Amino acid sequence: MDEMKFANQIIEKAKRMNLDDIEVYYNSSKNLDVVWEKGDLQIPKTDLYQGFGIRVFKDGSTGFSSSNIINEEEAERVLERAAEIANITPSDESNFLPEKSDIDYVDGIVDKENNDIELVEAVEKGKEFVETFLNYDQRVKLDTANFSTNLTKKLIVNSRGTKASEEKTVFENMAMAFARENENVSSFDLSFQIACKLADLDLKEKAEELAKKVVNSLDAESVESFEGSVILTPFSALSIVASTIGFAINGENVINDMSPWADKIGDEVAIPELSVIDDAHLAGGIGSRSFDREGVAPKRLEIIKNGKLNNFIHNTYTAHKMGTKSTGHAGGGAQSKPGISPSNFIINGGDKTLDEIIANTEKGILVNRFSGNTDPISGDFSGVVKGGKYIENGEMVKSIKGVMIAGNVYELLNKISAMTAEKEFIQNYRLPHIKFENVSITGK
Repeated sequence: MDEMKFANQIIEKAKRMNLDDIEVYYNSSKNLDVVWEKGDLQIPKTDLYQGFGIRVFKDGSTGFSSSNIINEEEAERVLERAAEIANITPSDESNFLPEKSDIDYVDGIVDKENNDIELVEAVEKGKEFVETFLNYDQRVKLDTANFSTNLTKKLIVNSRGTKASEEKTVFENMAMAFARENENVSSFDLSFQIACKLADLDLKEKAEELAKKVVNSLDAESVESFEGSVILTPFSALSIVASTIGFAINGENVINDMSPWADKIGDEVAIPELSVIDDAHLAGGIGSRSFDREGVAPKRLEIIKNGKLNNFIHNTYTAHKMGTKSTGHAGGGAQSKPGISPSNFIINGGDKTLDEIIANTEKGILVNRFSGNTDPISGDFSGVVKGGKYIENGEMVKSIKGVMIAGNVYELLNKISAMTAEKEFIQNYRLPHIKFENVSITGK
């Protein structure tokens, strides 16, 4: 099917319906998922999806409807439903389509050699990780592992002249594992790799890294409660720090009075060394995109610069509500109206290695994973440390269990003492190790 022709036909039909504007958004995906449970291969899965959504505008009101049936008759029904919804929806002057953008297409987000990878190849790739892991040490145990591939296509056409389409490939490998030696069992640990190109995954290296971590987590014990340094790995930094910042800078949360940073543009919200950027044009970035859910071309956005809050992220609606322009962060797919989502969310400012940070830690812990709750409105968090290490006098002394940490994220942003220069991609977040001071650590 010619998706662009299909969308253009809908636009032409809508022009005869006395509407102000119309938008057609189409997306499709092909997913392969290969799963191992307890070391055994499960039935591989293949999922195919395609769908489209129509958004119409009339006198400040908007209506939206969608379907996963792609034909002219269904398109007419969806268009009529969207128009009917617009007729009963209250008017809002912030409901309108953005003007056409000049789109600069991103490099490196399609693996042309592997964009149609076969199921047998996906099984072999996952097997490479699983076998390397299980052969590392007889004490290692695999709980689950999966290797998945995803090919997506998105397309947008609207009555303002926007016509754009883009494809992306994503390859992902995840595993959850532990180690057992007689009655001694380690905590579970996680391995995660994701890339737009298959060649960028190093499955054997990650398998050995995970095996080594779970073996080294044997003989874990608790520690006495204290207040000290906490080093977050990129994975734990995502759940505690990045997700909280992402909430605070989301335009929807700002206009709904949920963001604690709503009135802090220009204020210092973190140490001067910390910067946060959103870069949709990062070559090969998991979150990279040439245009957003509304067809707006995003630009590199400095959210926090030298500790000061510079920008929120917006779609067209929230931007108009706040008297500014969209930042190109409309998110979502064909089954819903545009929301807001970051592209490649990057925390910068570090110049240390992890070994240097540990060597300069008098007393503290390394938090490999965090299992708990974080309230993004207040910033309060508390939870259990998983796969953690106790550090004393610059050395990792032992693995720990039964240890909790608690604090306030917004306060801790001013208690950062070090960050690594090296970062890891966790989904569309590119994050360093981050060290905080004066954190409450609760043990036995």
